[in-house]
Amino acid sequence: MQIETERLLLRPLTLADVDEFVAIHAESAVARFVRTFTREEAIERLQLCEREWADRGHGLLAVLDRASGRFVGRAGLKYWPQFDETEVGWVIRRDAWGRGFATEAGRACLSWGFGSLPVQYLTAMIRPDNARSINVARRLGMAALRTDALAEVPVVVYAINRDDWPART
Repeated sequence: MQIETERLLLRPLTLADVDEFVAIHAESAVARFVRTFTREEAIERLQLCEREWADRGHGLLAVLDRASGRFVGRAGLKYWPQFDETEVGWVIRRDAWGRGFATEAGRACLSWGFGSLPVQYLTAMIRPDNARSINVARRLGMAALRTDALAEVPVVVYAINRDDWPART
């Protein structure tokens, strides 16, 4: 499975991405909002990711700059059984911020999700102090749905309904 946008190529994350995965999560500006991973933890997370792809048909994607082939982040769809919801998420390396990659990847993932999953809405779980991701969610047409906790971290859950998505594409 691959998704191509104007500037990006999105493909499933694999164990071959472990070094990039660890590096992006270790960047201090990124680690303010997402957890860090040791190499061993990253391998476990990527193995889980591969199982989710096999079991659910969706999961996390590597985000590559089409022009250079460079790994600029990760995005994708993640099912959270404790909420019975599927989340669209994005993490972009710090030196690629401000170029619209998160919005472009998020838009591609929302289109893919609504096109392939029988869900009425998709969410984005964002820490309340992550203004950049909140702005991305708003650009994607998402609105705050509720406050919650994900892995004991307070989040604001943004959402967009299937019926509202076609107007945003």
